[in-house]
Amino acid sequence: MHKYLNKFALAGAAMTVALTPAMAAAQDQAMPEATTEAAAPAAEATAEDPRLASLPADKQDAFKAWPAETQAYYWSLTEERQQMFWSLSDSDKVTLSQMPEEQRESTWAQIESSAAPSQG
Repeated sequence: MHKYLNKFALAGAAMTVALTPAMAAAQDQAMPEATTEAAAPAAEATAEDPRLASLPADKQDAFKAWPAETQAYYWSLTEERQQMFWSLSDSDKVTLSQMPEEQRESTWAQIESSAAPSQG
């Protein structure tokens, strides 16, 4: 159990390192206007989403507190990544959901390598 918690701590540290430049850049940029294409997937993840019933009550409450874009992004993840997503801070979840796809995949590679069992 202790090793498992250490891996998530390492994943959190990796996220902090990986997301710090993205967060700094995001502060320098103005939010672009939302398009109808971007709003459509976010609309799928409303508080009435039937998929919410699959989550425990505490996670449902946390999920509802996320922006619509982050909610939609969560449902697009594989089950394995959804589980890792819960170990991230809410600010990291939001930042990850707003990254360009190429940067997201690079960040996920870091998260997954940090969470992978160490050899030796």
